[in-house]
Amino acid sequence: MDISNICVIGEDKRMDYVAEKLYTLGFDVYRETKNINNKSMIVLAPPANEKMTRQILPYLEYGQILYAGAMSNRLIHQCELMQIEYVDYLKIEETTTKNAYLTAKGIIKHALSNNAVLKESCSLVAGYGYCGKAIVEYLLDKNIDANVDVMVRRRDLKSTLYEKGIGYVDLNSTDEYDFFKYSYVFNTIPAPIFDEALIKRFSNNVMFFDIASGDGGIDYSYCQENDIYARQFLGIPGKEYPMEAGTVIAEAIINDINLR
Repeated sequence: MDISNICVIGEDKRMDYVAEKLYTLGFDVYRETKNINNKSMIVLAPPANEKMTRQILPYLEYGQILYAGAMSNRLIHQCELMQIEYVDYLKIEETTTKNAYLTAKGIIKHALSNNAVLKESCSLVAGYGYCGKAIVEYLLDKNIDANVDVMVRRRDLKSTLYEKGIGYVDLNSTDEYDFFKYSYVFNTIPAPIFDEALIKRFSNNVMFFDIASGDGGIDYSYCQENDIYARQFLGIPGKEYPMEAGTVIAEAIINDINLR
């Protein structure tokens, strides 16, 4: 692979560790756009949104390789138009899995710092994707040993969850469940799941920890009006664990390079 240098672009603490890791492997690594040429491999900090896209577009040329996270549609279109190879490193399964565990570690830390007594508590995890699974594993850890239920739409997960000692709540028919028993709720679903009607079925002492993207999945106005703890925590890996998250990104890039 004919690469003259690697340009790691973006003021994100994770990128410091990405650049450092790539440098230790012998690559010429730069942090400024002025060093980009037609044989550069470009690494963008996540998210590669519209702002980042506008910044990098003038430097894109045919033949380059681009690594980015959460790429904008415009950036993807431009790469395809200019025949630039691109990889969204946040969509690589290993990256997703490792980031999920960093997210779970961080949200549990936030819960504990807010005086949550998770041990032997009743906790509800909404969603059972990468982050949901990781949160459940942390809650079931022997050092926490919480009682955990998972709320999902997929009925086929019921037996799997029961086999692991995890309770099941059917998101399609919540009327039959007792939500008052839950002290803590960890939401991973980016949809308005916890609306006023559902929140009213919880104790006023419940604590909501939301990691869902966008506007999250909780009626924050209702919680604020009724003095119910509810907070959204976004971008935990980058904010809380930049070294670990940067290493995850760097390793994903290195593994992809080695496959070329």
